[in-house]
Amino acid sequence: MKSVTQNITQRRTVQLIRSSGLRIALLFLLILSSVVPAWSQGNQRFDSLSFLIVSDWGGFSSNDQKAVAAAMGKEAQRIKASFVVTAGDNYHGNGVETSTDPRWKTEYEDVYNDRSLQIPWYPSLGNHDYRGNVDAELGYSKYSERWKFPARYYAQVERIDDSTFILIVHLDTPPFLEDYRARDAEYHVKGQDIGLQIHWLDSVLTVSKTRWKMVVGHHPIYAAAPKHGDTKELIDQVLPILKKHKVPIYVCGHDHVLQHLKRDSMDFLVCGGGAEFRDVAERNDVIFGVGSLGFLSVTVTQGVLHINFVNSNGMRLHTTEFFSADVK
Repeated sequence: MKSVTQNITQRRTVQLIRSSGLRIALLFLLILSSVVPAWSQGNQRFDSLSFLIVSDWGGFSSNDQKAVAAAMGKEAQRIKASFVVTAGDNYHGNGVETSTDPRWKTEYEDVYNDRSLQIPWYPSLGNHDYRGNVDAELGYSKYSERWKFPARYYAQVERIDDSTFILIVHLDTPPFLEDYRARDAEYHVKGQDIGLQIHWLDSVLTVSKTRWKMVVGHHPIYAAAPKHGDTKELIDQVLPILKKHKVPIYVCGHDHVLQHLKRDSMDFLVCGGGAEFRDVAERNDVIFGVGSLGFLSVTVTQGVLHINFVNSNGMRLHTTEFFSADVK
């Protein structure tokens, strides 16, 4: 099998649907469902894959952001991480203006400078990214070898061993929120077709034959936190697709907490502590929750997907495991 980049992009999907209809678009997705990235395998052991997930990390080079970055560097070295996934709010405030904005150096290159973090980064978009120039974030892929951002939403397939793969679907959640659409002068989301994105998500999950599946988006489907909490639009529009395809894990940020919830036969992981933290709430569906800086550390084998919640001191606060025998 060839080892090349898996980029199922919004732009290409739109072109296929418009030019040749849905059948060809689905065939295109089917062909790409077995393609994997080449560059993620430099640190990979033969029988496992490890990576980090961080969200809400655009912290204006604050001491808290730097503390999380330092802990990420140590953890990436410990687990031999192959890549980093972000769940959005890559730049807080009003995002970035251009692909050469000074914030790229001061808040990304100079902060995440540990040698172990010089690996591919696969970003997702958050609401603060939309307050800036999203195209500038996409465009930074031309300036940075490690910033891999092909489209506002896309699918990533990674090799675990010779016969096992994981699908990571990066959603673009800000356009789903009615509040942002009503404040388009601030969030610039109106031009995004959420119906097309839902159809794309359903298509990708339909054709994928990978053993493991994980969906990443900025906004929570479920979260127990005073600041934001559950997102009705995602419960109504995204959750039914995830349940239909028995996706076991949804990872998000937005709420600046570390939290693990279980509901609707799914696990919901919130890792919004990339640069600051807030209070967390208790609820019947909460397995673990704490107001803390931190991120997720993931190691997956053919049989087990293992996730640690890690704080800025490098302490593992909570561990959860998923077994392939339980994932249908």
